[in-house]
Amino acid sequence: MPTPSPAEHNRQVVLAFYRLGLVGRRPQEAFGRFMAAEFVEHKPDVARPTREGAAAFLAELMRELPLATWEVVRTVADDEQVCVHARFVPAPGAPAYAIADIFRLQGGLIVEHWDVVAGPPAAAVNPHPRF
Repeated sequence: MPTPSPAEHNRQVVLAFYRLGLVGRRPQEAFGRFMAAEFVEHKPDVARPTREGAAAFLAELMRELPLATWEVVRTVADDEQVCVHARFVPAPGAPAYAIADIFRLQGGLIVEHWDVVAGPPAAAVNPHPRF
């Protein structure tokens, strides 16, 4: 089997993080395994924009929304950056949020994260779905 390109390797790291930390609901373990010690969080809701602060934020969100789910819809990898288009459902039967998580990797670890979150539309006039 050929060695994956750097972009593909980074995509696999991000997917492993997402599966463990969000889908698997084990954020502390995922942040410890896949984030660099100097990780920088850009999400404006996170008061401590460090690896530990972001992990704590996500763990608290999961405590507040114990039935929330995350699903990876697609990924795009370009060298050291990986984008995940995801579906977030805060509770069974609730409308989905569309999320774009952007990660920057260095040396096989995630060093930065940005996100764009779009809540459920009040009324969709476009016939094409978000996902």
